[in-house]
Amino acid sequence: MAAPRTVVVWRRRLGAALRIAFAYGMIGYVTLYGPEQIRNYITYSAFSYLTATLIVSEATLGDAVRGTWHAIIGTCLVMGPSILSLWLIGPGRFNPNMAAIAVGLGAFWIALPDSIPLMSKRIAFGQLVIVYVGTVIKGASTDVVMHPVNVAASAGLGALASVIAMLLPFPHLAVCEVTKKCEQYAENATDRMNLYMKAMVAEESTMVLELAAEAKTLSESAAKLLHIIKKYQGGMLWEMPHLRLLRPDFKHPAEELQEIEVSLRGMEMALVSRTQKPKDAVDTELKDELKAMAKQLTQKLEQIKISLPFSSSKVHDQNTSDDSSEKNLLPLNICDSQQHLSLSFFFFCMKHLNQEESSNLQQNNEKPIPEGAENHSFGQRLRGCLPSHNSLAFAIKCSLSLGLSVLLGLTYNKDRGYWAGLAIAVSFVTTRQATFWGSNARVQGTALGSIYGLLGYFICSSYTSLRLAFLLPWIVFTTFLRHSKMYGEAGSISAVVAALLVLGREDYGTPTEFAISRTAEACIGLFCFILVEVLLQPERAASLSREQLSQCFGTINSFIGNIVDIQASHSKLEASTPETSIKEEKAKLKAEINQLRVFIEEAKTEPNFWFAPFQSDSYTGLQKSINKIADLSSFIASAVVLLNQEMEKSGDAWKDNQEQISIDIELFKNKISTSMEHLEKATSTDHVQQNEKDQQTADSTDLEMGKQQNGIKYRIPTVDEEETENILSAFLQHTRDVTDSNRAAVNAEARNKMLLSLGCMGFCMRSLVTEVREVDKVVRELIRK
Repeated sequence: MAAPRTVVVWRRRLGAALRIAFAYGMIGYVTLYGPEQIRNYITYSAFSYLTATLIVSEATLGDAVRGTWHAIIGTCLVMGPSILSLWLIGPGRFNPNMAAIAVGLGAFWIALPDSIPLMSKRIAFGQLVIVYVGTVIKGASTDVVMHPVNVAASAGLGALASVIAMLLPFPHLAVCEVTKKCEQYAENATDRMNLYMKAMVAEESTMVLELAAEAKTLSESAAKLLHIIKKYQGGMLWEMPHLRLLRPDFKHPAEELQEIEVSLRGMEMALVSRTQKPKDAVDTELKDELKAMAKQLTQKLEQIKISLPFSSSKVHDQNTSDDSSEKNLLPLNICDSQQHLSLSFFFFCMKHLNQEESSNLQQNNEKPIPEGAENHSFGQRLRGCLPSHNSLAFAIKCSLSLGLSVLLGLTYNKDRGYWAGLAIAVSFVTTRQATFWGSNARVQGTALGSIYGLLGYFICSSYTSLRLAFLLPWIVFTTFLRHSKMYGEAGSISAVVAALLVLGREDYGTPTEFAISRTAEACIGLFCFILVEVLLQPERAASLSREQLSQCFGTINSFIGNIVDIQASHSKLEASTPETSIKEEKAKLKAEINQLRVFIEEAKTEPNFWFAPFQSDSYTGLQKSINKIADLSSFIASAVVLLNQEMEKSGDAWKDNQEQISIDIELFKNKISTSMEHLEKATSTDHVQQNEKDQQTADSTDLEMGKQQNGIKYRIPTVDEEETENILSAFLQHTRDVTDSNRAAVNAEARNKMLLSLGCMGFCMRSLVTEVREVDKVVRELIRK
């Protein structure tokens, strides 16, 4: 029996907190009670704690090993240049201005290469700050070699403690976590598929609704399982490095499970659109077909449960020939009505799920080399080595932020001005982030942690060991705080580090003075971070969300256009080019939708200032609709490819039918493309700005003439319901013509594949029209606001 969700969450959080406490305990023991020879090298214990916090938080052994390797890379990036600069300039010549310049230049060259991992850059930034700020504080007495070595040793202790903590009280392996979650996902997928199947054949509306609600809950659980698998799968290759050599075609389990998830989402769409009428109940023959295919898919998912995360070819080869749906004829009326189209699409998704694993294996084994990949010119290779625009912007941002924070931090507190730079050194990300929300969370976390640390210090002031034990409840609390929307990872790390520095050190003077000083320095650093971020990237997330929305509409238009190209190219025996293009467009659309989600999440936490409030509900709904449109378009593309393959096997007998279907798809594409083009234009930044100027001009003219108008509004042409219905009706008629003509010349397998493909296309085309209409309404509402 599965444990309740609350118990599972507590167990996971307490396990993470316990391992963080192990790492902190090892660092504290070494720095306070370790051999003097080692303590002489660990002169910056605070950075040891900070390094461990970056690596060990909810990590596995593989993540810790990877983090340690990244820490080594970051240390190598800093050691050589820092020793050389201290030797050439001389420690006695370093002042706050010189330190700020040195930190800025060092941060620039470390942040510039795309190949350096982000964790390495963060640890390197922290070491840069400590090396040069420490040089200013110590002055001419700074040892040119030993000072950077001490900083590196402090980072090494934190990394080593992180790896050891992952082994206690037993190894926390990414392989075990991913394997367990893959098994749970396979069970979840089996349960959902069976629920969908029962709902499709149910005759009572109440039963359908109950089964759909239960499946919805399982879908939410599946999304969380996939998220955990994606989080931990990267550590697998660090725990089992031989996979890189023995399995060069190794595919991350989340990618395979995501393809299964697409098929299950298709089944859910078919269920949602099903007409709830007892008289339209599924007949006995189709029920038997559904049950047979569901049984086969259950066996397939059981095999996946056993094989993942290390899928094997022998698993995919089993039971591939036993396909009952290809032995018996499906009824011709399966494509006649919306009810039957839903059932046909449901069958298609089950077939798609059944054949996914073998097709994925075939694609992985083939691995075609792109045309011209081996003939890159020297110029192309040189351009590939040059930094991109994004990496250059990131490097400038890191350089200016760290340099300015170090300068102001030393101006505020020349004796201990480390934390103005350290507060932001470990906070950089290569992509956009919610600047104001993250800075606010860090300030609040620092304040909370400092207050807790002061309370613990005054309660246990005479006993250092007891002070460290007093930190354990706070570690547990911040582990839960990490998953809150208010504080997140940024606030939780700041909170635990702030309390740790107050409770775990002895040489900072009075704790109250230290806590206040450190909080002020953290605020100085975050102020510099926000200032540089706003100056270099002034675009608001709300504006970027609107622009990204426009790009998504354009990519959808191109994606649907490539589906029509598949039809045309198949008739000209040029199938490879458009099918390759549609894979690229699909990947591009997926990336753009994900970017839209990131912008929307950032815009939700962004302060409005003098701007209009962000319509978060509308944008979230649009993102879900675009996701659904992308899924529907992908299913259409798969159905078109399968249909053309079967028609080509039959020679010229299907040429006329293929041309008629191509015409229907072309007409449908033209209608959808018109709407997408107008939606793309209506949501583009240039058009919105022009519309606002026209609105202001119209308003000023109305005031002069003493008239009152509502201003200029951009009109989006709606998808004509009658025309699209005529196109879909013609498509269904041509579908019946395909199934009626040459029936004797087609075997059961080919006929069933054609039926399912045509039914899938009909269902997705009708659903696309419905979804585009909903998008039209929401975009119009956004324009009015």
